[in-house]
Amino acid sequence: MLTRVRTAAALVLAAALVLTGCSSSEVEAAPPTSPSTTTQTRTATPTPTPTPTPTEVGEALPDGALTALVVGTDSRDPKSFGGLSDVIVVVQLSADRTTLNLVSIARDTYVSIPGRKQNKINSAFAGGGLPLLKDTVSQLFGGLEIDYVVQSNFAGFIALTRWMDGFTVDNKVANTREVISTGRVVEFPEGEIRLENTDALIYVRERKQLPYGDLDRTERARAVLTGMMKRLAEIAEDEPDKLVELMPILHDNVKVVGDIEVDHLPTMIEMGRRLRDEGRVNSVMVPIRGFDTVDGASVNLLNEGRTQELGAGLRQGDISSYIDQYGTSNAPTG
Repeated sequence: MLTRVRTAAALVLAAALVLTGCSSSEVEAAPPTSPSTTTQTRTATPTPTPTPTPTEVGEALPDGALTALVVGTDSRDPKSFGGLSDVIVVVQLSADRTTLNLVSIARDTYVSIPGRKQNKINSAFAGGGLPLLKDTVSQLFGGLEIDYVVQSNFAGFIALTRWMDGFTVDNKVANTREVISTGRVVEFPEGEIRLENTDALIYVRERKQLPYGDLDRTERARAVLTGMMKRLAEIAEDEPDKLVELMPILHDNVKVVGDIEVDHLPTMIEMGRRLRDEGRVNSVMVPIRGFDTVDGASVNLLNEGRTQELGAGLRQGDISSYIDQYGTSNAPTG
């Protein structure tokens, strides 16, 4: 029997691995967070026993909406979970299991950090690890209860992309990018495109050619997450035996705080299939009203009124009213 792995199952684990692809390579990684400051653990090493397939029953998920904070750091060391939290996303599965809410927080968003002065949100992780970042995000959304925290390193994105043999995304903005090391030009046309191998990493890290730069990059991260979830559901349906190969990837590249167990995996994969076929994925960014410079650093200024409304929706497990009123654009609100 598999050991009881402390892991947020398919949807949230995929999120953690996907979103590290957005981490910036232009900043120097901070020293790793000390293990003594947090209860984070890597997933346990699996036994050779096969992972349960979606046809098995599995344990029922806890009642109510499930909310996870997904963090992607910029460390290139496969063994490191330090660095800067350049990707921060709230992933929420609705209580009726028909809707997935993806809410990004741009890394330079200027926020109040509990017990400290205002600063960029990614400084919360640098200064206090996952516990402080979790508290900061919870406070940003008016006391949102966060059930799980998932963190992944840089290597995880590449590993999961290759394990999936590629996936499709709905690309909002076309662009091309030359791979400096090889001279190869990669094209990403508008519409549905397939991403494979390192092209997926190139796609999700782009910001300079996008209209709103790093703000639009958060949308690409969410698009990739949605595409990977759909692909994961396909694998579970068509190649269930392949799921056992996922466990070593998770063990090497994911830290989780929370009590979803491996027994929930079949149920979570079934939720992924339902979302793919029948459900709804809401994808938004915490609203930014503009930009400024504070102590010599460029920051994103919150639209505080809209953020309060978004937080109220998340606390209720339903952000559809927010989207109906404001849409899903990443553009500064003014």
